[in-house]
Amino acid sequence: MEIKKRKWFILFNFIIFITTVISVIVTLVFGSWASRKDDGNLYGIHVDYWMHVVSFTILCNIMLGLIALVSTIIGIKCLKQNKELPKGLLTWYLLGVTNGSLIVLMVVCFLAPLRAMAGKAYFDMLLGPMFHLHFFNPLLMVLCYIFFSGKRKTAKKARYLSLLPVIIYSAPYIICVAIIHIWPDFYNLTFNGRNYLLFPIYIIFMAVIFGISSLLDFCRNRYITYSQNLRN
Repeated sequence: MEIKKRKWFILFNFIIFITTVISVIVTLVFGSWASRKDDGNLYGIHVDYWMHVVSFTILCNIMLGLIALVSTIIGIKCLKQNKELPKGLLTWYLLGVTNGSLIVLMVVCFLAPLRAMAGKAYFDMLLGPMFHLHFFNPLLMVLCYIFFSGKRKTAKKARYLSLLPVIIYSAPYIICVAIIHIWPDFYNLTFNGRNYLLFPIYIIFMAVIFGISSLLDFCRNRYITYSQNLRN
């Protein structure tokens, strides 16, 4: 059973890597399904396709794709040597899957409803390459992390390291959106120009990310314990 799980882990991560490469290239060249449907306008602001490269969604998915590639390579090596995945990889995997889960929640619970309230189709942000970047790949990584990443426990500090991507991204986002105004507000976090909302929203994001990371780690630990009890 453990061998099968390791093989599924390798296969799923390879799929994530390949679909990420294809989806990111298509999005950067042709734009997302939603932006093309809106003729490049986001909340009334024109967004050129190249601007997608500085969005958190694209940058985070590039990170997820790299983590998936490294996980595939290390997974094959550990399978051949009959070893558990190293703690360092699990730390990076939790960081990736946490921020991928944040993307899913952001799209499903915030951005897609905003489109629906504006009289547009709710599922526009989940079609085309965005299906993989906004939904399928992050959830497949959740599946890999909880059920197929072995029985070695993840280091506790990994939950705090999961905050790093948003901490790093928030600085240029706040500067470029609220101070020097060279980026559009991709995620409408200012709610049409209310820049003072960025800071409380930033704190909320930190709490949500830490909550996601803790929940994922909790679910994985419970599954490991459950699997061990079944074998005993």
